[in-house]
Amino acid sequence: SDPRTFMTYHVMSAGYDAFTPVGATVGGILYGIRWRPFPSVLAMMGTGGLIGGSLGMVLGLTTMQKKARQGESASPPWNDEGIQQRVDGLSHNFKVRVLDLSAWAGVGVAAGAMVLAGGPKKFKFSPGILGVMQGLSLGSALGSLGAIGCIFSTRPKFDEDEDE
Repeated sequence: SDPRTFMTYHVMSAGYDAFTPVGATVGGILYGIRWRPFPSVLAMMGTGGLIGGSLGMVLGLTTMQKKARQGESASPPWNDEGIQQRVDGLSHNFKVRVLDLSAWAGVGVAAGAMVLAGGPKKFKFSPGILGVMQGLSLGSALGSLGAIGCIFSTRPKFDEDEDE
């Protein structure tokens, strides 16, 4: 596959995965302070997740575009070799892989739950495709939170005794 496509996917999905839980949290807070344009707190959280995740994708692409404009002065340089170096780094990056796989797992669980329950309205999401998107977004946010927990719990522990 094209390395640029692989890199763009991971830059966008990392932004989505990181910002979906933030958006879902903001949606829940807004519902809590009585701003309720949607039928339930889950619908608000799902919509917030969609908005937050979309913002994360745009921020990721903007960052990538800024690096691309630096061309040869970027580190690594923005040429075929530099792009391949970035792709190699992404494909072996534990944090990126865990976020990606966990967010997709959350989407799968949410889709399965909605199918088994008989649709998004059973969870008090909005009717129609918006409700499906709210549910999938909330599933993705939960998957991302699980990944963030995994990343923090497996980060290297520093032995304080070595400093002494």
